[in-house]
Amino acid sequence: MPDVFISYAREDQSRAEQIARGLLSMNLDVFWDNEIPPGQTWADYIESKLSLCKAVVVLWSAQSTKSQWVREEARMGRDKSKLIPVMIDGSQAPFGFGEVQAADLSTWNGEANHPGWLRFSQAVHILAKGAAAPPPAAAPAYVAPPPAPQQQAPAFSASPNAGAGSAEQLSPVGYIQKCLRLYFNGTGRARRAEYGWFIVFMFVAGIVAGLLDITMFGMDPYTGMANSYVFTGLVALVLIAPAVAAASRRAHDFGQSGWLAVLTVIPYLGFLAALVFIFIPGQPGANAHGPNPKTP
Repeated sequence: MPDVFISYAREDQSRAEQIARGLLSMNLDVFWDNEIPPGQTWADYIESKLSLCKAVVVLWSAQSTKSQWVREEARMGRDKSKLIPVMIDGSQAPFGFGEVQAADLSTWNGEANHPGWLRFSQAVHILAKGAAAPPPAAAPAYVAPPPAPQQQAPAFSASPNAGAGSAEQLSPVGYIQKCLRLYFNGTGRARRAEYGWFIVFMFVAGIVAGLLDITMFGMDPYTGMANSYVFTGLVALVLIAPAVAAASRRAHDFGQSGWLAVLTVIPYLGFLAALVFIFIPGQPGANAHGPNPKTP
């Protein structure tokens, strides 16, 4: 189980390695490699590391602040109260992450007695081990990487479904998996594709459940309805929480309160409200609920 998870943009790999080696010298188990083992998906592997680690170190830079995937890892660390943000080139944290005090390592070059490094490394050790550590050894000197080409590589944790840049572009299955993963989480923003595909998934699940009810319990010949709704009720019970959470994020995307999601669970009218939510365009740029998921 890793003590520390380091999230960074691929362009900052040299800097991430320097910080990782410094933390390793303090006998901390550090996960920072971007290699996914064969047979595992990005979501399963990275999310398991994030869940198991005790501290999430996010390296904010001009590249990582534009990455949807680095922001997602930072959000998960923040929500679990184990986020330690670091500024490595003077870039400020993106909108929504400024409330957590960031360490400043923009002038650190591996010195063991650098004030910024001492404060940062002790904070990481206390969060990961529950106690302060002796002053760490000096890390290797930082060598700036060559200028990145105009067509930048994806961020460290880029999903296999991500398109160019860091805008969120998942497959339909990816959007459905995201809604199920954020089961009770209505914070942040959801683009129309995310909410729309989840509504389609719910509709198909409801049809399958209804057919199972008819098959298992028979159908009333006069009304054409199933004699019992065991499977339909079970599907509704399981999916109502992620549906409300997704509707809350969708309302945030077009600049409204998440409480507007209540409209989608009103009997008979809820489906109409859900259709309206699908077609309302999101606000351009960032708003009070976070960055635009469609903006690189």
